[in-house]
Amino acid sequence: MIGDGGLKFTLLDNGADSLKSAYTNLEILNEIADGGEHRLKDAVIFLNHGVELLLKYILKQRSPALMFEKIDHYLKAKESLKKDKDKKKTVFDIESKLKTVSLLEALKRIEYLCDIEIPEKLYNTLLYVNKVRNNFMHYEVELDDKETETLVTNLQVCYEESVEFLEAHIEDLDDYIQDSRFEITAEEYQEMQAEIQADMYYEMYKEAAMMDAMEEEELAKSLEGGYGYASGGDYKW
Repeated sequence: MIGDGGLKFTLLDNGADSLKSAYTNLEILNEIADGGEHRLKDAVIFLNHGVELLLKYILKQRSPALMFEKIDHYLKAKESLKKDKDKKKTVFDIESKLKTVSLLEALKRIEYLCDIEIPEKLYNTLLYVNKVRNNFMHYEVELDDKETETLVTNLQVCYEESVEFLEAHIEDLDDYIQDSRFEITAEEYQEMQAEIQADMYYEMYKEAAMMDAMEEEELAKSLEGGYGYASGGDYKW
């Protein structure tokens, strides 16, 4: 169950989510003595994926057309989308063969079309991670102990460099990363609702008790003033 609102995963949400997953896998790797190959693979794939999507997001902020391999194909699809009477949602609904740029092409366009300098350390570690990612995705990976250690080090550096760069160009990215991977089970939701309801009843009880106390105090004051009782309890004629 996803929720009553359905599913909406923006480019920014998607990229931040993958970065959070990469970070989580890297953190867990530090605690694993043996058998963490899948964590290393996930860190590589999610880091590459998250950075690629967020680089595309930067391009999209300048112009959505910059995200696509062939800008003229995007423009044609965009034109058809605007004329569409069935109200399709995206250009992909018009032309399913449209392709967005790769990570490396996104880096080029950001640097040379958007005039945003790419730090050398970021560029080099991204190239390295992207190469390992391609091996994971399309073939196989075999690394000795020293090469594995190098991979982990490069992943950590690449993550830190990527987040620093992306946060400089994407507003509130840190909040998106922190809020990513949030989920709640049906049982937790019911417990949360029960707690909210209990808190609400408690607050209502507190308010009612306070009102009763105030009314009693007012009544006591009115009796004291109306019937001539002194504060010490002696009757005054």
